Amino acid sequence: MDTKRIEYLSPEAWTQWHTELLQSTVNRAFNRVPFYRKQMEAAGVSPEEIGSVADIVKLPFTTRDDLSSNYPYGLFSVPLRDIVRIHALRSGQINPIALGHTRADLKYRQDLTARFLASCSVDEDDIVQICLDPGMALHGQDIKEGAESLGALVIPPDPISARSQLRIMVDFKTTVLVTTPSYGLHLLDRLKELDIPIASLNLKAILFLGETLYSEDRMTFKEELDVETRAAYGIFEAAGPFMACECECNCGLHLALDHIIPEIVHPDTGQPMPDGEKGELVITTVRARANPLIRFRTGDITRIEKATCKCGRTTWRIDPIEGRVDDTVTVRGVKLSPSQIGNLLRRAAGTDVRFLIVLKRWKHLQQVEIMVAIDEALFTGSLPELHNWIRQVEELFLENLGIHCRINPVQPSSIEPFLKGGRKTIGWQEWTGQ
Repeated sequence: MDTKRIEYLSPEAWTQWHTELLQSTVNRAFNRVPFYRKQMEAAGVSPEEIGSVADIVKLPFTTRDDLSSNYPYGLFSVPLRDIVRIHALRSGQINPIALGHTRADLKYRQDLTARFLASCSVDEDDIVQICLDPGMALHGQDIKEGAESLGALVIPPDPISARSQLRIMVDFKTTVLVTTPSYGLHLLDRLKELDIPIASLNLKAILFLGETLYSEDRMTFKEELDVETRAAYGIFEAAGPFMACECECNCGLHLALDHIIPEIVHPDTGQPMPDGEKGELVITTVRARANPLIRFRTGDITRIEKATCKCGRTTWRIDPIEGRVDDTVTVRGVKLSPSQIGNLLRRAAGTDVRFLIVLKRWKHLQQVEIMVAIDEALFTGSLPELHNWIRQVEELFLENLGIHCRINPVQPSSIEPFLKGGRKTIGWQEWTGQ
């Protein structure tokens, strides 16, 4: 099949593609992954019953907890000798998430990344600068490899200041910037504060991922910098940073249907939603060799548009992610949940801890402050010991979540009004600073 025309297949061809690859994936998972065999047997379904892509609804779901609880090798469907790379993803749970890749897996991800970059006219004449937080380092690696495969010069992610990023952007004449919408706005503000002339930039496009790109922010970049903007959505466990990407029409994100089968289900019942209605996005991978995912619940709320796009692509499109099925939030591209926070605090304290997560926004960048109720179980009366414990907890959070969280010890009474009740329930509060 001509891979350059893969995004333009007919609906009938997509159905055939998905059916054949789904049957192959389910057979491999059932025969080689004990977890999936157990799940399918419990659901009373066998690989022989998956006769078409419509039968996917018979299969059980997979969650991030399943990925973590089967660490390290429980979800591999190939022998370890066939795996050439393993990533241990932060999960916030006791176990990380182990994701293995065969050589074919890495090539598929690289080709998919390169496909989106090429659709944005990235080629060997471009200089691609990647500005992502450490928590998105694996996405940054995929993007770097995809851009390099096109012959582009790449400036990879580096935890340096916005001033330094802008200097590099000017000095090396960056043509394509890859970042989150919030950090892009932060760079734009710093550009003005430092009185750097817009004319000194050589940008032609900004590619956004990790957060939803809102129309008003897109307009800001267009008016201030006169650049093309494209948004992308990706899940590292599935197909990488560019699992869904905008085309030049900016009317939804095209899903990589040659790599995944997407579904929209009701967040509570798990039942399929009617075409065009919003619900939880569920993903089944059909090309992953080492780590196949069957009906993986992303937790993200969106809708699918199946009509052919104005650009001519027949790949289905999703709306920008508009929320979560749970109280997880995305902070600078990193997903953060109260359960993760609670587990890490419990690990550090040796007991359940009451806390309030406060999201602060300063110069477009979200900051996370965790107000921890200090009682007799945590405070022995020694301030140096308390300060040392706080430092250790902050390091634990950075290591496990990939984002800095400020720990603020407080009197229990100061956060009780914000909690929903009970020692294990969490409150959220958002504060926006200028």
